[in-house]
Amino acid sequence: MPITAVQILAIDLGSDVLPALALGAEPMEPDVMNSPPRPRRERLFSTTVMGRIVFLGGIQSIGVCAVFFWHIHASGIPYADFTRNDPVYREAITMVQAGIVVSQFFNALAVRTDRQSVFRIGLLTNPWLLAAGCFGIGLMAAISYAPPLQAVFHTAPLVPADWAVLAAFGALLLIAEECRKWTLRRRRTPPLGGVR
Repeated sequence: MPITAVQILAIDLGSDVLPALALGAEPMEPDVMNSPPRPRRERLFSTTVMGRIVFLGGIQSIGVCAVFFWHIHASGIPYADFTRNDPVYREAITMVQAGIVVSQFFNALAVRTDRQSVFRIGLLTNPWLLAAGCFGIGLMAAISYAPPLQAVFHTAPLVPADWAVLAAFGALLLIAEECRKWTLRRRRTPPLGGVR
């Protein structure tokens, strides 16, 4: 298994709650009044919303699974020889947990807007979200490095190169969502006056 139940619990309670609350305080997009009203019968989980969840969730899932198997493969030890107490296995599941936490931070930045580029509204304009993301990553670092937490979560210390790989993965997620929003803006019919 690439992640344990206690690691999932730590992500849900320690890394996801505060960013979700910070996103709830996000102001509306500048062009929200240029958009037509939503249909009265549109569901909360519309096709558009579900498509975005599948798009971003798919990238995250493939990325963290790739990190897990890459870490094990790079060790040169056959998969059949791994046990729960193997140091490489512990490093691999730590990479998965950290990959989810880091990618969720980038995901939170990406979903601040539906259509506008997050770079247009500014990456630093929601300080609560930045603080919540930093808290989650700091908690993940403690789970990775503090021996008492390592014993509880069955994790191992990550090296700086591991964090660099995870940051690159998170940035890729943000870029993919920015490309999706760019495509959406290009296909959208301009409102009166020809202003996008």
